[in-house]
Amino acid sequence: MTAVLCGEDLGWVERVLDRCETRYLNDAGILATALDGEGRLSDPTPLLADFGDVLPFMSRLGRTGFVDRQMALARPLLSDALYAQGGRLRLFDNHDWLLGLLELHAVTGDRSLLDLAAEGARTLIRRFFVDDLLTDGTAYWKDPRSWLSPASPFNGGYIELWIELHELTGDAVFLEASQRLAARWNRTPGFQSHGVLEKVFSARSATLNRLAGRGARMRALLFKDNTNFVWSLLALHGATQDPAWPRMIQRWIEGFRDHFLNGGQVWLWLDRAMQGRDVSLKAAFSSIDLLCDIHAAGVSDNALPIARMVADSWLPLAWSNGLFPEHPGGRRDHLDANVDMAVALLKLAGLTGHQPYADAAARAAEGVVRHHEGPHGLVMAVDPDGQVVDPRIIVKYQALALKLALAPRAADDLWADRTLMTLLRDR
Repeated sequence: MTAVLCGEDLGWVERVLDRCETRYLNDAGILATALDGEGRLSDPTPLLADFGDVLPFMSRLGRTGFVDRQMALARPLLSDALYAQGGRLRLFDNHDWLLGLLELHAVTGDRSLLDLAAEGARTLIRRFFVDDLLTDGTAYWKDPRSWLSPASPFNGGYIELWIELHELTGDAVFLEASQRLAARWNRTPGFQSHGVLEKVFSARSATLNRLAGRGARMRALLFKDNTNFVWSLLALHGATQDPAWPRMIQRWIEGFRDHFLNGGQVWLWLDRAMQGRDVSLKAAFSSIDLLCDIHAAGVSDNALPIARMVADSWLPLAWSNGLFPEHPGGRRDHLDANVDMAVALLKLAGLTGHQPYADAAARAAEGVVRHHEGPHGLVMAVDPDGQVVDPRIIVKYQALALKLALAPRAADDLWADRTLMTLLRDR
């Protein structure tokens, strides 16, 4: 058996799988969102929006009967193949749902999952385009902001999903929608001026957009908003070989370097004055991960040196137990961010041949397994001594930690398995 990133003790994997099947369910029998430190259900909301973070891993590890039952329970909660939480359709609630359907299809070969994903994706194209922007959700009378049809760069992450659907189905509507959305974001003032993808507060009116934006504290978010969009541009480049998309990626790298990089201590978000805020492990790992993929795609010569700058800035911050703090100098970590930092560093090691990156990845993975597991699951946060500081059990993070048992210890083995790389991606 190939050595895996988290080490030889894999007993925790079966415990995670067993808890998901028996302890993390709401009264309807569907996966819930969170438990408190005593193991009591604290948020029974169905985990449908995050099924893509759970079910593909459980299916890959043999729990197919449970996955089938969860999918059957999910179908009555759908509207036009999308999850309508509280009767409202939101794009944020459906990205991992649809992506999870594609990943489940890749694991199982079940055509019905692909058909369901395609139906939901067509619903998005049909209902949510305003001025060629994909808006955040349907208008809701209790939320006046929704009447303006705001649009987040996060929604650009659907381009990557549409490209996968185009490859799997041959339906040109998905490719056309992808190009349409990417081209529109390329024309936004924030991207033209700064190379940064900024939230649009009103897709219906440029004047209302400016007025609404003046009252906002945050101008641009790196994690998910910018990173997911640029991963979509990579997918679009791969599908079309259109030089417009590498140019857009290169412009984004310039904007990232000018506004987010911060000497390697990457800012998580920018305020209205374009000043960076909140140095964060989430910003660090997502930057490393994305920049590695940009380099691997041959789109930019300067992506890999920037990724190394970020990694070299963070490696000294790791605690003696191998875990990284959520923020530099902080006294708590973050379960999921450490999982993804380990995967990102392993990817970087494969591209650079620099062993300290792989060693740090293994130490972080082993630290997660050694220090985060409690009687009810993997806790949210521990301190430098491995003591629990946040005992909550976030259900999706339980399954996402399984990445550490699927990722090989050798970085070259990871890059050689493109199917596994897709499963391990963070979106």
